[in-house]
Amino acid sequence: MELWSPQHVKTLLPSLIAMIAVGALLRLFLIKKSERIRFIPFQIIAVFIFVIEVIKQIKEFTSPTGYDLYSIPLHFCSLFIFMLPLMAFYNGKHKDKVRGITTALSGSLFLLMTIYPNLIYSGAAIENCFNDFWDFHTTFFHVFATFEFILIIALDLHKPNVKKDMVAILIFILCYCVIAGVMAQVLKTNFNNFYECNVPPLENVRLSVKASIGNGIGQALYVVIVTIADVIFVSLAYQFYRLLNFIVKKISKLFQSN
Repeated sequence: MELWSPQHVKTLLPSLIAMIAVGALLRLFLIKKSERIRFIPFQIIAVFIFVIEVIKQIKEFTSPTGYDLYSIPLHFCSLFIFMLPLMAFYNGKHKDKVRGITTALSGSLFLLMTIYPNLIYSGAAIENCFNDFWDFHTTFFHVFATFEFILIIALDLHKPNVKKDMVAILIFILCYCVIAGVMAQVLKTNFNNFYECNVPPLENVRLSVKASIGNGIGQALYVVIVTIADVIFVSLAYQFYRLLNFIVKKISKLFQSN
């Protein structure tokens, strides 16, 4: 189980450093501007992510080999297609809930990209990034979605409200898991690891459990476990965001006082 491939070390690591540096610079110049101004970098990237997904879907629908069911936007990271533009441009009465959910999702991706990026996209996708659109999409989609999390903190685009945020996050994630979990079984397609597990040791456990207690019950139990894991992980990611947000604000105040 390789967490970081050599290709990730060579590309993602410097990208993360660069994104954090850009976020720090943007904070320096924009933090005292209005929210509308501070949202502009976030909006630009949200549009970029949405556009390359639209291109991907068009290419899938027009593919000579037919539409690949794996391209249906039911993966965990597919949520960014909808939530990033929604956070970027929605200013209605539910904007705080939208921002809380999007921030938690972005924090989850940031953690995965720093801990286990090889689970998100492969080293082969990085190597072939500029030769194949699908590899380009999966690489840049996830990198720029990660950058959005950095921007949320750097530009103070969300003010945490633990009680309201957590209620919205839990309801949203549970609804997503029900939809993606059911569709994964119906279409026999591995959305968000709901059909099988991409982590080899855990996949071996899944297969062993199914062999012991039966295919149907074993698979249902597996879907429930993945759902619980998703809820816990996103909740922890939100707490990680709160801690990181607190640290950044403390450091900013320290520099301002000097």
